[in-house]
Amino acid sequence: MELSLVSTKDFLTKHTFSYCMYAFILLGIYPLVQWTKHFANFWVNENIACESLDPFFIWYSLLFEGWCIGFVILFFAFVSKREMLVFITAGILCFLITMLCKDVLFGNVPRPTKLFPLSAYKHILSDISVYKEQYSFPSGHSMFSFTIMALLAIFSKKKWIGIVCFIIALGAAFSRIYLLQHFFIDIYVGSILGFLIALGSQLLFTKVFPISDSPLIKVKMK
Repeated sequence: MELSLVSTKDFLTKHTFSYCMYAFILLGIYPLVQWTKHFANFWVNENIACESLDPFFIWYSLLFEGWCIGFVILFFAFVSKREMLVFITAGILCFLITMLCKDVLFGNVPRPTKLFPLSAYKHILSDISVYKEQYSFPSGHSMFSFTIMALLAIFSKKKWIGIVCFIIALGAAFSRIYLLQHFFIDIYVGSILGFLIALGSQLLFTKVFPISDSPLIKVKMK
């Protein structure tokens, strides 16, 4: 199966996912400069968070943990050896950069529920064990979601698919604010890192080390 990929140049200059990403980067500067670090968390907690939405955002957040990229890698083993390696490389980079930032560079950065006690928030999840205290910067979930969805967006030239992929990635990042796991700056930087990881991983196996696009596991159809 030969994949129809958008070239890196076209992806950066003509693709709707990249357009959305550029808009997010530019618009995101305003809250970084004008808002306090915790403003988005308190606003979402007071105006959006509620018991009926909790299960959805918990599920949404879990969707972009480590198992997700493992599932995608398994899928591409039957489709494209090259793209399987792209996702493996992207997953490893996400993991290494997340660990470097959280365990070495920014390990003591507190999360929202560490910076402020739970009593400061209007809406709290029934299971408070989900709340963490440290390793806030950057958001690993945001990094994973933007990496995966940017790579998937490369497979299509249709404008609506690029927009859908971006919305899915942005939704995962938003879920981290909703669940009081990260600040806006955490998801902002994590999203940009994820986008760059996707581009770098794709370039590695299409330009630097181009390899066959044939599937690793071939299924014979009777």
